[in-house]
Amino acid sequence: MNAKKKKVLFILGGVAAVLVLAVIIFALSFDINSYKPRIEASASQATGLDVRINGKMGLSLFPFGVSAGDVRVAKKGMELVSIEKLRVGVELTPLLNKQIKVTVCELVKPAFTIAQDANGKYNFEGAENKSAKDKTRTGAAFSLNELRLSNASLVHFDAKTGKMKEFKDFDMELKGITIDDISADIITNISFTGSLDVREVLQKNFKIKNLKAKMKAGKGIYSLDPITMDVFGAKAEGNAVVDKSKGDAVYKINFRIPKLDFANLEESLGTKKVLSGKGDLDASLTIKEKGNRKLISGMDGTFSLRGDNLVIYTMDLDKVLTSYGKSQDFNLVDLGAYFVAGPLSTVALKGYRYGDVYNQTRGGQGSISRLVSRWKVSGGMADAVDCALSTRHNRVAVKGRLNLVAERYDNVTAALLDEKGCAKVKQGISGPFGSPKVGVVSVAETLAGPVITLFRKAKGVVKGGKCEVFYNGAVQQPR
Repeated sequence: MNAKKKKVLFILGGVAAVLVLAVIIFALSFDINSYKPRIEASASQATGLDVRINGKMGLSLFPFGVSAGDVRVAKKGMELVSIEKLRVGVELTPLLNKQIKVTVCELVKPAFTIAQDANGKYNFEGAENKSAKDKTRTGAAFSLNELRLSNASLVHFDAKTGKMKEFKDFDMELKGITIDDISADIITNISFTGSLDVREVLQKNFKIKNLKAKMKAGKGIYSLDPITMDVFGAKAEGNAVVDKSKGDAVYKINFRIPKLDFANLEESLGTKKVLSGKGDLDASLTIKEKGNRKLISGMDGTFSLRGDNLVIYTMDLDKVLTSYGKSQDFNLVDLGAYFVAGPLSTVALKGYRYGDVYNQTRGGQGSISRLVSRWKVSGGMADAVDCALSTRHNRVAVKGRLNLVAERYDNVTAALLDEKGCAKVKQGISGPFGSPKVGVVSVAETLAGPVITLFRKAKGVVKGGKCEVFYNGAVQQPR
């Protein structure tokens, strides 16, 4: 390299060094906090919400960006979001052309409060306050390389159901965020990939820990696959898809919980401890949203709950079933409630305190060798596909339908079986979940007072002869 070229490179290097030094001096001397009122006003106008920056703002050089502390977002005096620290990364080159291109946005310890009123409207809706200039920018696109949330929390309250969900201490990372048209519906225009890590989800007695999921969105379809979580004392796995591409949402949910703890399941469902042991829970559901109808009316799919070698804390079941021929004072439908108390218990046990009758009149402790509870759901109607249990000496099965939309038992029958699967005795339950009828006697009456004779001999049963098979499922007759 000749002396002239070396001199040119030396000069260019010196100029570059001076420019870098100038940028550093500018960053150190520039008071971005003097622009805080203008930034707050612009953010409030763009969102239609009240945006305030209570903490200090600052500039960073490597990478270049802006930070702000204690950011608050409210609507009509109600706080929606609080952010302990906000960091925004910006590309330097577009700034030379007076353009801002945000590349990274990080929210440290944000807290979100989301509420829905009785009509399903969210507390942040109706917040659009775009200028006429913004409204004419149809077709304008938006992109963000990365969005990160760390140590976040979210509280969701639904006024219609009175239920509150809490997402505690979660991290979320979204990459490649693009919105094709900011003037159109964001739900169907946004796309991204990402991950979610939630330490704890709470809803009354129901608790989920260590929920992790991979996320993907595009063209109105959102997927979480795979999903893992700790629930009911076990590790669950599955996937979920929400399809909003055609307006009304379609939810597809698949999950499996092997070796769940029955006692943990009952506690989460708000029922008293009746069973203990391990079992497997599987569910595959499709739920179709349609206008203002109940989501449950658009539910299709399957539930199943299986368990072996379970312990009953309220009675010696074999003793009760074996003595029925002498006393005939056993409420067989109470035993059928164990099947309803499977995947569908939060709906179908409304007002029905299963197991109380045994605490009042029986006592003791027993065992279930095998329990199977399989249901097929179509249009909000749940049909018992294979529902039975066996003890050391007896077998009981349940048939019938649960109307989950009208919240009614539809000809549900429990039967004590012989070795051929025929009903030795059977008993039905029908009517509303809250006040069902057992024959002509209400369940509430039998639970409140002395247990009365409710056995009804099955018609057509002839010892040693032919019979109508009531049950032919996976639970075998004990020896």
